[in-house]
Amino acid sequence: MQRIFLTGLSGSGKSTVGRRVATLLNWDFVDTDDLLAARAGMPVGQALREYGEERFRQLESESLRDAASHEHVVIATGGGIVIAENNRAFMREQGQQVYLQTSVETAWQRVLEQQRNAGKEVERPLITGQDGQQRLRDLLAARAAWYEQAPVHIATDAMTLERVAQQIVVEVLARGQLLAPASTRISTNLRLTNAISQAVIEWGSFCQLPEALRVTGAQRRVFVITDSSVGALYAACTHNLLEQAGLEPQIFTVPAGESSKSFACFQQIIDWLVEQHAERAEPLVALGGGVVGDLVGFVAACYRRGVPLIQVPTTLLAQVDSAIGGKTGINHALGKNLIGAFYQPKLIFVDPAVLLTLPERAYREGWAEIVKYGVILDAELFAMLEERLPDLKRRDADLLTEVVARCIRLKMDVVQADERDSGLRNILNYGHTFGHALEATTAYGTWLHGEAVSIGMEVAGRIAVAHRLISERDLARQRNLLQAIGLPIACHGTDGEAILVAMQHDKKVQAGRTRWILPTRIGEAQMYGDIPLELVREAIAAVCQPESVVR
Repeated sequence: MQRIFLTGLSGSGKSTVGRRVATLLNWDFVDTDDLLAARAGMPVGQALREYGEERFRQLESESLRDAASHEHVVIATGGGIVIAENNRAFMREQGQQVYLQTSVETAWQRVLEQQRNAGKEVERPLITGQDGQQRLRDLLAARAAWYEQAPVHIATDAMTLERVAQQIVVEVLARGQLLAPASTRISTNLRLTNAISQAVIEWGSFCQLPEALRVTGAQRRVFVITDSSVGALYAACTHNLLEQAGLEPQIFTVPAGESSKSFACFQQIIDWLVEQHAERAEPLVALGGGVVGDLVGFVAACYRRGVPLIQVPTTLLAQVDSAIGGKTGINHALGKNLIGAFYQPKLIFVDPAVLLTLPERAYREGWAEIVKYGVILDAELFAMLEERLPDLKRRDADLLTEVVARCIRLKMDVVQADERDSGLRNILNYGHTFGHALEATTAYGTWLHGEAVSIGMEVAGRIAVAHRLISERDLARQRNLLQAIGLPIACHGTDGEAILVAMQHDKKVQAGRTRWILPTRIGEAQMYGDIPLELVREAIAAVCQPESVVR
């Protein structure tokens, strides 16, 4: 049943968190106190005083059932709704109950803050008066055992309410609450001479990760590597999910960010695997975005000359691009991905629903790679992005799953024809020649990868127009789409000459000449090695000039 019931003390944040969870899931939000007030024709505090507790609790139960009259709803319940066993049983049967565990001190401070924001005392008869905090403490003592019957407990004191909302999404995802009965599982295979790499895409399927690992041959120990950002949300529930399925998860966490694609982190993971006596048949699971996928893939290629690799991408960019195709690697100070190997994952396990917990900026950057596919390979995809951008921005489940699967197929088709980047696969680097150099010259700390690629596509598009390969209209379509998504097309004030120097370390450089991937129309691109340096300089200068000059 796709309903979430939030329980807890007054001040635990049920209403604020519930609204945010509903927004993340694109579900409805209902507060049982609001329904009760509407039913009684007066505020809940007044209803409790005038009707007495017995009648009030009856109205509360009726409001709970009204709130759950449909699915895809997040329900913030009144603090005392757990008192009645029939209410607790109803929530167990009809959805996922989540207890927002809050200390009395924190809850009381939130109650006082709510009153200050309202500009008056919010009527809460059970905790009104000079001894309100002590009354709240007594309520918790009386109700704690009932609250704790909820299968999911989230300690909220040390978290922001946004973080609590994200954690709730992760917990219900891991319990299968977002897996629709009629959901479609999309499976596609990359068949190469020496390897078969399977991608499985299904909304809400994160709960099925143990089964997917079993199918690949995992029998006991599973070595999961994640980063500090993803791990903070997903590590504990992933551990529990795998352990409950009879596997033995071992989890290693690296710092979040591009700086972890380094020899130092590579060495740390290798040392950990050696200390754990990790065996050749035991899989490495890359749980995270492109940084984790590239780093863990390189470790898997090197440790014991190759161990099974499972990609579980948690960012849009990784789901549509970096987790597919077997490119692994780490960075050098002078260039991105200069050290690495081609090593295919056995499985790419893609649940687009994990993108619901992705911060907005990280979500946006992934669209750069999707726009790239549209420009170089798929005009219909590009048009779809233009037409359905509002749905994509709100992370519509069906559309997002369709787009992710389509991009995976596009990339697999290219890799199938050219696994090792000797020809056709080079076109996937559209926007990357400039983008990688921009990242390197800004020490991988200013621009997210997708943002740098977006600016790189603007540079390449300008060169293509100057070289008379595409029209100004096509460039305008690309530019307008990137800007509508919220991606940058300029890096004002950056040293363009330094970027030109950094581009000499690009993997596509041959005989000292930079080869450019340039569009010839929307949906088609080719590689060019004869681009005059003046055109390149002009395009780079246009995106790097100070913002004051543009204005």
